[in-house]
Amino acid sequence: MKNVSYVILFAIAIICVFSGCSPKQADIQTEYLGMLKEPASEQNIADIGAYLDKNLGRFDTGHTDQMVVAYEDYIYALNGEAPDYRDFLDRYEKYISKPLAGLYEIKIEEQESPMVSGGVLLKTWRQLCDRALSLEVFTKENKNNQLVRDEASEIYGYYMKAIFMGSGGTPIFDPGAGSFNKDALKAYTEFTAEYPDTTVAGLIDEYLTYLDSIQFSLGDKDQEEKTAFSDTCAYLISEAGKRVMQ
Repeated sequence: MKNVSYVILFAIAIICVFSGCSPKQADIQTEYLGMLKEPASEQNIADIGAYLDKNLGRFDTGHTDQMVVAYEDYIYALNGEAPDYRDFLDRYEKYISKPLAGLYEIKIEEQESPMVSGGVLLKTWRQLCDRALSLEVFTKENKNNQLVRDEASEIYGYYMKAIFMGSGGTPIFDPGAGSFNKDALKAYTEFTAEYPDTTVAGLIDEYLTYLDSIQFSLGDKDQEEKTAFSDTCAYLISEAGKRVMQ
């Protein structure tokens, strides 16, 4: 889910926010930016980590958040793999803001209890709803913090898509019969009754209304019907991203 271009974006942002730094802080930042410009390697990652350990305590959280996220992206740039977020948070929690620490807690859960493995859902339909709701709350609480809200919103959308469409190995419509998954329907009905005023529940209600219009059935051979279903899901996923920022 990371975007490697963040390395450059955050480097630019750091330069901007450090205009009021002390000379010593500016020197540290200049050296740090120089390190980030080097190609990612195991040795460079270790060197940057050691540099942060030595110097993060000199800055406030507005600056340390930027520095730590830039380092996270640098690690990702090596081979497209994120750091071990539990170790990452243990290492930097005392330096960073609570919102960023909260985002790393979310990432820890995604690493240690992923939603999907091999295309098969590892969470129940109700667990998908509960997870989406917790992400909704976090994103709304931090909607003015671009550093954390964008990734939280992306993970939120990932769950909303699974709620509406299931996964390749766990389809939302039963194979063959084409009927909507009964366990999913039960979970969604119970969830919307329990949390009626949430964005997640509102969108699920819209989804269930659409399903009712097609009698909770989707034929495998009806391409027009399948396209309409995909378009409806795409609309609801898009709305999820918009409404969570309101």
